[in-house]
Amino acid sequence: MATIVDVLSGNPGVGKTQTFIEGIDPAKRYVYASPTRQLASEVMQRLDQAEKPYTPIFTGQTKDVGSVIHQANLALNERKTPLLIITHKCLASVKPELLEDWELFIDESPKPEEITCVGMASKEYERVIAPYVGDCDDDGGLILNQAMLEEAWEIHAQGIEDAKNNRTRNKTLLLVLDAMLSPTKTVTATPNRNDKGKETVLVRVEGFTDFTRCFEHAASVTIMGANVDRSLVAKHALRKGFKLNVIKKKMLRKGLPHILPLVRDQEGAFVSKRMLMTMPDGSVATEWNSECFGNHAIERAIRYINGNPAIFASHEWCKPDLPKHVERTPFDTRGLNEWKDKRVSIHILHGNPSPDEYGPAVRIMQKMGIPLQEGREAMRWAREDDQLIQFAHRTSARIEESDEDTWHIVTSYTQARKLALDFDGSCLINTCLMIDPPKRLPTEAQDKRHMERENLALQAKTLKAQGMSIRDIAQQLGVSKSKVCRLM
Repeated sequence: MATIVDVLSGNPGVGKTQTFIEGIDPAKRYVYASPTRQLASEVMQRLDQAEKPYTPIFTGQTKDVGSVIHQANLALNERKTPLLIITHKCLASVKPELLEDWELFIDESPKPEEITCVGMASKEYERVIAPYVGDCDDDGGLILNQAMLEEAWEIHAQGIEDAKNNRTRNKTLLLVLDAMLSPTKTVTATPNRNDKGKETVLVRVEGFTDFTRCFEHAASVTIMGANVDRSLVAKHALRKGFKLNVIKKKMLRKGLPHILPLVRDQEGAFVSKRMLMTMPDGSVATEWNSECFGNHAIERAIRYINGNPAIFASHEWCKPDLPKHVERTPFDTRGLNEWKDKRVSIHILHGNPSPDEYGPAVRIMQKMGIPLQEGREAMRWAREDDQLIQFAHRTSARIEESDEDTWHIVTSYTQARKLALDFDGSCLINTCLMIDPPKRLPTEAQDKRHMERENLALQAKTLKAQGMSIRDIAQQLGVSKSKVCRLM
């Protein structure tokens, strides 16, 4: 049983994976878990070059039409392979006790939190999901029908990512069963109507995958990645009694990275989708268009690079018209290294959770035993900080021996400072593209809150003029004494 989690921390390109490959001991057995199949395939090529034997078990590699998860459990139990290559999703579903005597190496931090919302037609819900639901708990969470327990485990073992199974299953069913079978997840189903008035069911899943169960059984645990000690998985491991042994690997870079922010944001304020979609008149567009603030920011960036080849990444709703010399990449580029000849990256993103995620995030942190602020910082690290450093290193910045300068255009000054820290300070922040954020018209809700506050302040001042104490005013208005003081 492992009690220490080794963290091999370093930016992409410093040689973390190579360290793992060179350190493979023929007398031991290893499990390598990758965040993506692309990265796993790249590691397999490097293992072939090093003449290291391995067994890949993930969709696209296994020839068996059976379950990926079932095959992984079988391989762990039989212990015939010296190195098993799987994905994070597979690691989340294998039986933890089968990891006894295996050395566990996790490339990049897995995502433990689960906040998913899926809408489906009511008839489809009744046909596909309802037979597996027995009852609801006091909070409305679905409870598994015990008569379907054996079949539920069989379907769960099929795995969400398994595309080769000859029994095609509904992905929402797999999501629901995973939640009902997990002690750390809950699922609810709420009747609803879509825009056309048709009856639907809104299925919500929230909770987390407890990767520490795998840590408890493995002979040793190593997580590799850029600053993964700041991840939610690492924070949870600390709360469960594990110790982190952080080993930093730095890159002796010859070329100088230039970081260019597009928006001058204030301390503690973050770029948002609403900001990027703001129109010149202060209104907020519902869809991306040529006049929104974000599109003008991207146009400034494209003019600046002056025809030089570049890569671009952003959220799906960000849809600028890009010239041919700017190539759009997937949002998650981990394991994709075909752009090492490029010297320019443009990254438009924000790390804010959606309003629907705030409540679930609070409940997930409570279940994990992580203070809310610490948990929010870890989630923002995964959604923003890690994305920034990963994408910047898809360029020639990941090549240590390269003496070429690189240019990395990011959304905000706050992001520029974060990226500069991750470059170990050996970079230059250039603010020539940076402008103030747009002025936005207040929403109806903001107008309403402002009016309510003004009315409350007027009442408080009137009562104060009548000689009432702060305490009495607070009781009269039904607010705290500190709020009365602020209203004054």
